[in-house]
Amino acid sequence: MRRQTFEGMAWHIMASKHSSNTPRRQPSHSASSQHSTVDRPQRQDRGKQPPSTPKKRKPSTIALAIVLAVLIAIVAGGIGYIVWQNAEMQRAAEELKNTPIPETPVANDTPENVAPDNRVENPIDFATLMAENPDIYAWIYIPGTNVNYPIVQNPNDDSFYLDHNDHQEYAAEGAVYSEMQNDKQFTDPVTVLYGHTMNDTSIMFGTLHYFEDPQFFEQNDTMYIYTPTEILTYRIISAYIYDNRHILNSFNFSERSVLQEYFDYVANPSSIISSVRSGTALDAATSRIVQLSTCTSTHDRQSRYIVTGELVDEQETF
Repeated sequence: MRRQTFEGMAWHIMASKHSSNTPRRQPSHSASSQHSTVDRPQRQDRGKQPPSTPKKRKPSTIALAIVLAVLIAIVAGGIGYIVWQNAEMQRAAEELKNTPIPETPVANDTPENVAPDNRVENPIDFATLMAENPDIYAWIYIPGTNVNYPIVQNPNDDSFYLDHNDHQEYAAEGAVYSEMQNDKQFTDPVTVLYGHTMNDTSIMFGTLHYFEDPQFFEQNDTMYIYTPTEILTYRIISAYIYDNRHILNSFNFSERSVLQEYFDYVANPSSIISSVRSGTALDAATSRIVQLSTCTSTHDRQSRYIVTGELVDEQETF
């Protein structure tokens, strides 16, 4: 009994001594301080990434994207225009193919085509044409070429038919037209008719370039212009390359001397590429000419190809 009591007392003394030598842990001032982000980093769940901030595009990248978008739009527009232009030329070629060649009767033709006063039947149905488009006032036909078209003149805008056909529809090939300066009865000493030379040279004024061939020029010398009341016959006297000046604005044809000087040039052009009918002579007092003006090529805007016809006959029609 005593021994057990002694041993118990000894254990108690040692426990008390050990307890007095160990410093006491100070209590925390607040429960939240144990979780302070300053003292301890927040724990992140494994497998989850913190939300990322989207990177801002550089101004140079945005500018490049805009440029590329514009380029793509331009290329697409260009391809679309080429496709449309080719389709339009095919339509024009098909329409020309289906256009009948007008007859060119003479005064001593068969009785059913000639009136008692020697007027001849007009092969062009101007009533129908002018009902569709009142700007149509004449028709031109040149045997040996594909020139077989209505002639138009817009009363308000000389450039309208540069890119509108004789149906007044927007069209790359335009129409054969004259400007308001010229009288529609072809009474002026110089009348200028304009027409395009297209990539498809079979349409519009493209086949006028046949006259660059001397043999073709010698074998084809006639041009016809039909009005609602007349058939005008012209003898093709010259064809040559000219500069791109506006003929009617560049010369004062009301002055006899100016007109005669111009006529002399038409009958004897200085162009390297030219063809002239032998014996040609024009008189400012009596001669009347029609000049057909077109491009020398689809890419050359600095020169024009001019085919000139001199009026040699007028025949009234009914």
